[in-house]
Amino acid sequence: MSNLKMKEAALIYLDRSGSLQKFIDDCKSYNDSKQNYAVYRFNILINPSDIVELDAELGNHILHQPLKAAQVFQSVCFIAVKTLSLIGQLQTENQINIVLKLTHLPPLPSYSLDLCDFPLDYTSQRFYMMQGIVIAMTTVTKYTQGARFLCSDEACPLSKGEY
Repeated sequence: MSNLKMKEAALIYLDRSGSLQKFIDDCKSYNDSKQNYAVYRFNILINPSDIVELDAELGNHILHQPLKAAQVFQSVCFIAVKTLSLIGQLQTENQINIVLKLTHLPPLPSYSLDLCDFPLDYTSQRFYMMQGIVIAMTTVTKYTQGARFLCSDEACPLSKGEY
């Protein structure tokens, strides 16, 4: 599928899911702010079932190559901002940071992450589902976007250390 077709499918999904209106509202809040931003961050909620039904190839990109899929959405959002004049200070496409947040993953074995095997067999940068009990979590700090989780089972290689 061409990149143009994927962008078109992404725009259709954003419109049908209501995410386009949320994106426009988020842009207005950035534009109304007195603060200048170097990067504008947007969270886009993705329902994998809906997007695969709309366009299977874009859905496959989102599930298996999320960084490339985020670039497609980044391009679509940049064009929307420029076309609708939503953010006056925006100059380049790279100033838009798109975070794709999936509502769920398909309940298939290939989407499950077994921490006892990690990181030996998991080399792709795609979404995985983990199941377990969180026994501790680091505090949220201002400039990070993640947390560290440790496995409570002593046999698990991730039960100790910095991961």
